[in-house]
Amino acid sequence: MDKQDIIQKVLTARADREKALSPYAAKSDLCLRRNDYEYNFFRRGYIRDCETVINLAQYNRYGGKTQVFSLHSNNDISTRALHVGLVSRIARTVGEALGLNAELIETIAIAHDLGHAPFGHNGEKWLDNASKGKGYRFYHHIQSARYLDAIVHANIALPVIDGVMCHNGEQILQVYRPNQYSTRSFTQLEDKLNLAYDGKIKQEQLMPATLEGCLVRLSDVIAYLGKDRQDAHRLGLVDEFDYCDNGLGVLNHDIIRNVTEDVIFNSYGRDCIAMSDKTYAALIAAMRENYSKIYLTGSTGISAQEEDNMKEAFLQAYEFVYNDAKNGQNILNKIYYPYIYANKACVDVYKSDNKSYPERVAADFIASMCDKYFISFYNKYIGELQLPIKDYFD
Repeated sequence: MDKQDIIQKVLTARADREKALSPYAAKSDLCLRRNDYEYNFFRRGYIRDCETVINLAQYNRYGGKTQVFSLHSNNDISTRALHVGLVSRIARTVGEALGLNAELIETIAIAHDLGHAPFGHNGEKWLDNASKGKGYRFYHHIQSARYLDAIVHANIALPVIDGVMCHNGEQILQVYRPNQYSTRSFTQLEDKLNLAYDGKIKQEQLMPATLEGCLVRLSDVIAYLGKDRQDAHRLGLVDEFDYCDNGLGVLNHDIIRNVTEDVIFNSYGRDCIAMSDKTYAALIAAMRENYSKIYLTGSTGISAQEEDNMKEAFLQAYEFVYNDAKNGQNILNKIYYPYIYANKACVDVYKSDNKSYPERVAADFIASMCDKYFISFYNKYIGELQLPIKDYFD
């Protein structure tokens, strides 16, 4: 069999798989990009984006970023790297059962937290507090979309960036369905990013344009709900059975199984991702319990004094980078710009696009840091930030 025969058979097999997808699935041949892209015969559609994301600098840095519990030297505790893998696995399992595009699902899932700040949602809060003093608001899901579209300039497809931008897992809905506000052009994407930078974006404007994006948004919640409880138990902070069973179970594997099964039964053959009344109510109750026992207590590994220190450190670091971006970029030229992306021409575009926006550059740089890198950066350029890293036997 010659090469042309092999190519034709591969293309035919892929086309047959696309035809077998749900009528509500996002088709790979419709993935809009900013620039034309010439695919090869085996790396088409969202496969190209998935492989691009895996090779980005920020993907590498997932392993050094806190999920929930900061300042713990314990390899059993989740990092962003583990979290995005869990989201991808859960979403692909459900998506394949529903006949959705698994390649798009995987790409959104592994990219959805690329813009997350160091130190988890505490870091996101501290960075937003620092940046809003310059009139700029920081949200990790917006930053993830900004990273893909406006920082690395990697020609990622719009449905991927849209799914990433709209993945906000803090607002849980019973039904996720693309709406009239969903992003269907790069002009709309730019408008939404600019609104978000000014703190004027509305939740109804952040509904994914694809069911694949809707599914990843819900899978984000499914992935962290029980896993955060598991991590809290391993650190001896909250016992794994110290939760109410509202019908989902209290352990991670029970929650994943029960919610995903319910989503499949209530979404199959429909133009939405949905849950039953019972499961939706139980999920809301479980989330509230996580907030009361984990997220809104001192159980995340940072004491009140340490939090005050970190909040001030983020303010100082942001001001330092902002001033450097505004006045010569001596530090940024050494330790930030060379590491944004392998293609120097794309980095030059980023520098040109943002020369009048030092507030954006400062947020971009700090958001790109891993937890330990932030501490090292602060200690080298600003002051001395000594935080006790809790060891395995502490």
